[in-house]
Amino acid sequence: HKTAKLKQKKPGEPEKLTPENMVFSGCSVTNGKGRGFVCQTGMHTRIGRIAQLIAGDEGGKPKTKCGCLPDTSANATPLQQNLEKLGGRIGIIAIVVCVVIFIIGVAMDRTDPANPGSPAWLYMILISVTLAVAAIPEGIPLCVTISLSIGCSDMVRKNVLVRKLAAVETLGSASVICSDKTGTLTEGKMTMVNMYAGGVGYDVEGKGFDPTVGKIKRESSGKEAGNDICVRSSLLSAVLCCNTTISKVK
Repeated sequence: HKTAKLKQKKPGEPEKLTPENMVFSGCSVTNGKGRGFVCQTGMHTRIGRIAQLIAGDEGGKPKTKCGCLPDTSANATPLQQNLEKLGGRIGIIAIVVCVVIFIIGVAMDRTDPANPGSPAWLYMILISVTLAVAAIPEGIPLCVTISLSIGCSDMVRKNVLVRKLAAVETLGSASVICSDKTGTLTEGKMTMVNMYAGGVGYDVEGKGFDPTVGKIKRESSGKEAGNDICVRSSLLSAVLCCNTTISKVK
């Protein structure tokens, strides 16, 4: 309940997060009249604050790594994180090996056979750069994509539709999946199976949106209760609060 009056803070009472006379853009007004003025807009509102927290850190700036690259580690799957670590380790090992080869080649005064007059350090730089480029694992993304595609094919044979390749790896990493079994995942429909009205429990039968299939029965006796006044009143309230329609396409 919001009013223009401010209550005095009592000694020892914790500080409130929001003033009592402040409402937000996401609040719903049920009844009454009031007058107010806008004190914040855009990203300075509470909803804008939530958007900032979702987009990045507390200041709303996107997170970066290495100074300029965007940090996408929060949305990375376990496989992507492992591949990123593997790529970093391979890069470090390749740099170390190239430096060692460069030092050894310069120490042994290895020159270009096609141009013996060129300095050894220039020839070893070319060799080291060539080795560094060859050490880049260019085939890893292709191998991962092929592996995930094979996983998608195996799941399709078991009637599981996968829209994104990353979902295959994420699903394989999951140990527990908590979901209902009323068709929300398989058919995109939410089905009511029980209701409680007038102190009595009822079982709701039926499937899908076909109004001609299904009955409402009492839990205790199993008798049909579609004409009970409590059931009809509850369903009437639900219909009046809902603006959806059901139409049959021929």
